[in-house]
Amino acid sequence: MKRWVSLVFMFVVFGLLLVGCGNSPKDAAKKWMQAIEKGDLTEANKYSTEKTHLLNGMIVSMMDKAGKEGKKSDKDFKEGLKKIDEARVEIDGDVAKIYSSDDDSNPMTLKKVDGDWKVDVQK
Repeated sequence: MKRWVSLVFMFVVFGLLLVGCGNSPKDAAKKWMQAIEKGDLTEANKYSTEKTHLLNGMIVSMMDKAGKEGKKSDKDFKEGLKKIDEARVEIDGDVAKIYSSDDDSNPMTLKKVDGDWKVDVQK
């Protein structure tokens, strides 16, 4: 019986770890950035607050224009994802700020909405 309880406890802890690891501010920021890169506005909106949705459309439009003009670089995109991986995150309640190592003065802001981190425009 004791072994059975230990096994159940282990699965519960493992499940909680999986749930907790999948929804970090960095994960949400990277998924948002990947959706923007693909030009997938619907997906980008899943990872951003409602007030950011209009901005998403403008960014996707600019990215599309840059791609047509040959100014869009896959290298720049990969460097952006790497910066998120290496960034410092500060969480204060339902607000997270991701500080890039090369621009500490302009962090990416995320808000927790219904338990999920979402990119947010702070203005």
